[in-house]
Amino acid sequence: MDALLSYVGCVADHFKFSLGSVLVEAYKLGSLAHGGFSNTYSDIDVGLLLNCSEAPEAMSTLIAATKTLDAEYGKKLSVFWANPEFTWGRLPVIDRLDLLDHGVPLLRGIKPSFRRPSKDEIHREQCESIERSWKARLPELSGLTNLEPKDRKPYIRAILYAARLIYTWDNLAVDSNDRAVEYLHQVQPHGLDLKPIDMALACRNEKCTAEDVFALHTDLNRQCESAVSYISARP
Repeated sequence: MDALLSYVGCVADHFKFSLGSVLVEAYKLGSLAHGGFSNTYSDIDVGLLLNCSEAPEAMSTLIAATKTLDAEYGKKLSVFWANPEFTWGRLPVIDRLDLLDHGVPLLRGIKPSFRRPSKDEIHREQCESIERSWKARLPELSGLTNLEPKDRKPYIRAILYAARLIYTWDNLAVDSNDRAVEYLHQVQPHGLDLKPIDMALACRNEKCTAEDVFALHTDLNRQCESAVSYISARP
């Protein structure tokens, strides 16, 4: 973990040096901030708040450069960036929630301060994400006859997606996978099989393997349908 945090610190320093006063603050996001980081299944999420009238033209080049600071960690780095008004950049609604509630300042100790996304904005983003990030992957994942190393991460994510979706839909907030799965056991969504979700969480926590989860032969489409049915009944 020390090497990982050192890399994240180098990423923040790189943006500080390159952007100067334009950079308000850099933040740890995702599981690095709210807990449950997995060396195998987690991305390294870093958020940037910028103070300028237009998006810096060199952002894609700067982000690419940070990925070269470490050959292994660079492959996992995801950088989210925007101005506080979110008129440009890459900081989707769900990541704004994460930044507000869990973002850990890396440079100047400046806590994020901007308008919290509304319920309608959160739910709209989630509905779009279901189509883009969950349903779109299901035909490929459902057709697997064995689990190759490259398929482990997307498969475990697809299993856990229902937990993250339902937790955020009901609570209008983001939290760890552990908390999201715990919440599923509280609300018990009809038709949603919690066993593979529990095992996928155990896999993230290195208590079993992705192959153990795959061996359950979970009906991914039914899981998706059950989760969507649940949130559809809770506008």
